[in-house]
Amino acid sequence: MINIQNLPKRNFTPTKNIPYDGFKKNNTLSFTSKHTMNVNLKNSATKSTISAQVVELDYSPNDDRLISNLNTLWSKTQFMDIISDFYHRGKNKKFFVIALGNDNKIETTGVKSILQVENKQENGERICKIDFIQSAPEIADNKTSSIRGAGEIALYTAVDYAKKTGCKKVALASTNNGFYEKAGFQMGEKKEPLSAISPYYLTEKDYNSFLNRVREKYSI
Repeated sequence: MINIQNLPKRNFTPTKNIPYDGFKKNNTLSFTSKHTMNVNLKNSATKSTISAQVVELDYSPNDDRLISNLNTLWSKTQFMDIISDFYHRGKNKKFFVIALGNDNKIETTGVKSILQVENKQENGERICKIDFIQSAPEIADNKTSSIRGAGEIALYTAVDYAKKTGCKKVALASTNNGFYEKAGFQMGEKKEPLSAISPYYLTEKDYNSFLNRVREKYSI
């Protein structure tokens, strides 16, 4: 799931031969990447929960290394070079990863989805704009994946952030219509009627119902 299909691909050469190692993420309010909340994904076969966590990146050297590692590990994801560009140019935006485990330690191989959001003013209202959501290659558009919920938990993270920061709505543009409609987002009016990309939004009055539904579904 990603909403940047209309952007041209950029030349990006990932760092080679980087081990997919783990590194500690500090759960403090200092200027460091931090554990945001514990969540769960689901095993598609057993329906049991899989412990996961949301970590906010702070564009530190460790986080730069994580993005570089993802470029190698997610090489089958055609948008990873664009995502890297968003990361390196987006230091005033919020960048989150959803990774396996809940012990304040993440590994590159454990990252199952990523997203970037920013708060903007639109028509005099504060909104949360989702720049992109992307699931790991072994999950995205893979009906046989053993892990479910990576994209939905990423969306949950965005709505939770919007609620906490006083945004009146969450907005994005995407071609993944079914996913956002099933999540309860409303389709807005297209600027170009024939475009495959559709605007979607969720207003403040629907935040709680969306968040509660996801919490119940994934036992958060």
